[in-house]
Amino acid sequence: MADRTNQEWLDTLRADSGKAFDEALNDLRDRLLRAIIIYLSRRRSRLRGWTRDRVRELAQDLTQETILEIRGALDTFRGEAKFTTWAYRFAINRAASELRRHRYRDLSLDQLREEEKSVFAKLLSDGVQLARDDVERLAEQRHYIELCQQIVQTELSERQRLALVAVIWEGRSMDEVAAALDLNRNTLYKLLHDARKKFLAQLQERHLSKGDILGAFQD
Repeated sequence: MADRTNQEWLDTLRADSGKAFDEALNDLRDRLLRAIIIYLSRRRSRLRGWTRDRVRELAQDLTQETILEIRGALDTFRGEAKFTTWAYRFAINRAASELRRHRYRDLSLDQLREEEKSVFAKLLSDGVQLARDDVERLAEQRHYIELCQQIVQTELSERQRLALVAVIWEGRSMDEVAAALDLNRNTLYKLLHDARKKFLAQLQERHLSKGDILGAFQD
């Protein structure tokens, strides 16, 4: 691979044709492909079941997309680092973004349903461990957990239930849950807003607040 200065990289890639352009483009493609393959290989656990050939095909697609992005951003290069170092950042960012998308796709609607079934049982179990020696406090926690479960299961739609349980109780990311429910982020935000509003309204009908619930679980 040729050793080019920053300016030589810029001038050659801007030329858009010719032998020097082709050589620079191929050189850049090889460098980026190698960087992306190394990045993906170190994170193979996120691509469970993928063959080596499939990983390489993904790396090739990401490399091509990265080259297009870099060529469209040449005017933003300020020379504060080596051109290749600057270019590698595009490649790694794109590969990381792709892995996040695959991770989100790994979460299915059925998994959200299974988590919804088990989350309140887990909360009760955790409460037993935390309040083992305080019978009165344990009874209060059980009451509030069962109340929350009743409200969630009887007052919210399925999507509202799944979203609220996944994001609030399971700590799932908004992007992850949006992908599983086949929603965009804004729609999920509105869904959660409506679910919280319904939930809090049900607490108010029982002359309770969110603070009353949380207070039972604080030391």
